Amino acid sequence: MRPELLHWPRHGWVRLVDGWADRLRSPLAPAERAEAEDWCAAGRPLVIARGRPGDGEGELRLGLATPDKRRIGLHVAVDAVAERLEPLALAEAAASAPEAWRRMLADLAQRAQELGMAAAVYGSLAWQHRTGLRYVRPGSDIDLLFAPHDRRQLEGLLELLMAVGNNSPRLDGEILLPDGAAVAWRELAGRPARLLVKGAAEVGLRDLASVLALFDREEAA
Repeated sequence: MRPELLHWPRHGWVRLVDGWADRLRSPLAPAERAEAEDWCAAGRPLVIARGRPGDGEGELRLGLATPDKRRIGLHVAVDAVAERLEPLALAEAAASAPEAWRRMLADLAQRAQELGMAAAVYGSLAWQHRTGLRYVRPGSDIDLLFAPHDRRQLEGLLELLMAVGNNSPRLDGEILLPDGAAVAWRELAGRPARLLVKGAAEVGLRDLASVLALFDREEAA
């Protein structure tokens, strides 16, 4: 993983400067460029996406997701960024969820806090909260993001998610590893021999034991 990408984590957000299109590192189709310009002119943010192995230093991959599920990818220089925002806290985003979901989501955020970690959210609920546009539908999943510090927090979190994750709404999402990569919590909870792990610019398989050992080292420290 390129070390500088740790400072631009996936699921974080940015707003771009005026004239950002002059800082594109890969071209956009004219229609996509026009839509992205309108989007940014309205003050709406973009999400930080996974980089690509060939990207140079000082470059970012960003994503624009529209309410009708279209995706536009932007490749820009980091000096196109005017403002950087952390992944959106679940406790904050719950206010933009359907009313029937809010108590459960607020309770989940509180229970994660009691385990010693914050709960964040990405995907449709995060886009809805950040933009004020309608992304969440009755059948939408909630994509959660957690960063447990050690094995005790990890096991407590997985126990919590397995207890509530198949209710309505269904809870999906990722657990951040101590080295900055991420794994789907449902996959980790299943304890397969190998896990699909997503880095800032790469995706690959790792042994379960090596993933769990990252949390053991944090606990020992």
